[in-house]
Amino acid sequence: MSAPVRVEESAVVDHWLRLEEGGPERPEELPPAEALDALLTANPGAASFLWQTRPARWYHLRLSRAAFGRLHVIDGPPELGWRALSPDGTVREAARRIDRRDAVALPAAAAGVDVDCVERLTAALAGGASFPAPVATTRRGCAPTRVADGNHRAAATALHLRRTGEYRPLAVYVGVGAAPVVGPLRERVCGALRRFVGRDRIV
Repeated sequence: MSAPVRVEESAVVDHWLRLEEGGPERPEELPPAEALDALLTANPGAASFLWQTRPARWYHLRLSRAAFGRLHVIDGPPELGWRALSPDGTVREAARRIDRRDAVALPAAAAGVDVDCVERLTAALAGGASFPAPVATTRRGCAPTRVADGNHRAAATALHLRRTGEYRPLAVYVGVGAAPVVGPLRERVCGALRRFVGRDRIV
């Protein structure tokens, strides 16, 4: 895993907003407040982390194979969407089920997961394509790191790895928010220990 590089939230918001609006050809740069408002309007659910956990520290890094294996899909009800596709919550499990076509048995529960899109992205990756960095989030402590935007790209990376044995290192933006006041005891204790040593857990 490459060393995490601190970045400003505005850089992450601009990157994410460009993807929401169709790519890097967006002609104008918006002031930070307007860009954040536009992103929250375009994707209010996934982007809610940006205002719910302020202040958050943001990093850009390239995940090692081991760190990628710990990456989780976007949070949500376990019986819906990506969580329905991945019972253990990991991106690699979602890719395993797509590879086995278990997803076909979950057409309603896995609504929002475009399996054909994952297959197209996997083929593009095999052809040498590279992906824009997904945006992931975590909290100080031992909470998993979850993909907020870019689940299809992350799943394609995992599916390519599963089928070929080749890991194409994935660059990500990771936001590290404050630990919740109320939460699982293990996460709160782990968070306290990490605050003591002054270190963020990213992945």
